[in-house]
Amino acid sequence: MNDRTDSASIVDGRMTLPGVAGAFVQDAAKLLAFTAEGLVVVSGHDWRDGALHDAGRIEAHARPNGARLARIDQPEPAQDLSLTIRSFPGENAPLLRLSSAAGAQGDLDDRLAAELFLPHPLFAGLRKDLTDGRAGHLSFAATTNLWLREGSADEEPPLFHLAPEADGRPRQAHGRVQSISWRAAANEAAGDPAFLARQPDQPAETEPPEDPVAEQLRRINWSLKQVLIVLAFLMLIIALK
Repeated sequence: MNDRTDSASIVDGRMTLPGVAGAFVQDAAKLLAFTAEGLVVVSGHDWRDGALHDAGRIEAHARPNGARLARIDQPEPAQDLSLTIRSFPGENAPLLRLSSAAGAQGDLDDRLAAELFLPHPLFAGLRKDLTDGRAGHLSFAATTNLWLREGSADEEPPLFHLAPEADGRPRQAHGRVQSISWRAAANEAAGDPAFLARQPDQPAETEPPEDPVAEQLRRINWSLKQVLIVLAFLMLIIALK
């Protein structure tokens, strides 16, 4: 399979870019963890298709935990990300979206932004605990379709890459949240035990493929997972309309 854009060529799961040495690959088993602080509840509404919709959200500042995150065309890894947490109907697994942040004029800058989509019951629980002073610190981890430099599987801390822009559109990365938890911040009064919400399906430890057939099956399985994540985001967009 050969997928070409203005800036990248993806062949058999390996991405190469003009002027960039080496190749980049994706790892379906490697988790990217974040910690977030400064959580603030933002209430509001917006009008879409002639109807009033709840636009309530939670905003915070997030940092990669035990990892680094950068755009491939950006020399320095990002340290701080703006985090927006939104809710969606149903009880499906939480989703993560990473993208380049937009400035006041809509121009992209060097920052990265993260959006966390939580099923409404989980979002409501987080908002209540935040209001009660029991959720000043948030942690979550997700599997993503971000890129790692080929041959850097044992690099610590790992450096995840967001692909550069393609066809004039900002490139985004998506992921499925595997675990999320929160607790009172260190400077807040102690409350109830920290609420912990984890998805039942934790990613299993994977061994290196033993033969080319196993490797090909792994790539097919990873591609199907990415298709499911994209479909989940499309369903989320439809549900929010």
